[in-house]
Amino acid sequence: MSAPAVVQATPQQAPNSRVVLDLPPGYVPSPLFSGFQDDASGVSYVILEAPVGEYDKMAHGFTAEDLAKRGITQVQKGNLPRTDPHVYMRAVQKSEAGAYAKFFVLFRTADQTVLVSVNVPQRSIDDGAVKPEDIERVLASAKTTEKRAVRDLYSLSYLGPFKEAGRLVGTSKVYTLDGRLEPERAGETRSAFMVAPSLDKRPVTEPDKQSVALLASLPGYKDFKPGEPRAINIGGLDGVEVEAEATDEDDGKPIHLYQAMLLGKDGGYFRLIGIATPEDVAQIAGEFPKIAHSFALMP
Repeated sequence: MSAPAVVQATPQQAPNSRVVLDLPPGYVPSPLFSGFQDDASGVSYVILEAPVGEYDKMAHGFTAEDLAKRGITQVQKGNLPRTDPHVYMRAVQKSEAGAYAKFFVLFRTADQTVLVSVNVPQRSIDDGAVKPEDIERVLASAKTTEKRAVRDLYSLSYLGPFKEAGRLVGTSKVYTLDGRLEPERAGETRSAFMVAPSLDKRPVTEPDKQSVALLASLPGYKDFKPGEPRAINIGGLDGVEVEAEATDEDDGKPIHLYQAMLLGKDGGYFRLIGIATPEDVAQIAGEFPKIAHSFALMP
């Protein structure tokens, strides 16, 4: 009998990222996040890049206790054949779409901290369709290049008074009134608009309910009071639009919130979020829907 054929992996650089992974056939760049996905298996690789100085802080956060707060359980530490400082863990997370096996590698380079998260339907692990050792082989191969591969996945044809300020995680973007990502004073609350794709393609079964829950989960606000969700269609994507009032936890100021959640055609979503302070709400609250309705996926 002949030996089984070895599946050849090909290095691929993720969109809007410096990270390169050696991936087997079937993986393509994600239309939602910085990373790759294989639609046949449902496996996705999600990439987050941070400053090199964040490594120790992020490594300390990889504990069973901290991950449990995010609904991630059955945490197991492991080892990968890497020579750089790194943390490797496996876990499980339940969702509306079922249980997912999670694989994480956090590693440090000379100038970056990189987190690669892998989501695998648990049933694919259980029936042997996806083998953990194959996932680990990809994570062991993760490395960085000098230049970022820039590729916009969406556009906004109308920004009103806002200016692009920068990227947060991969394909997420922030827009501010002065075009600065950081405020002039630490802790200052500012008006902003954000586009934040989901980090995987899990289906949304209750859009109205999840839209409100996602808006309420924005950090730094309390006394959340949402309005009634409204069905919308923007750029050919169905979705839910909702507005809310809240209070800033730091200074107690009232904050107006807006969100349009657009459902991906094959799972996942895009969140378009507006935040208006009392000083700006009269001028910009009406601009949020206009900006959101100018959203379009890039061809």
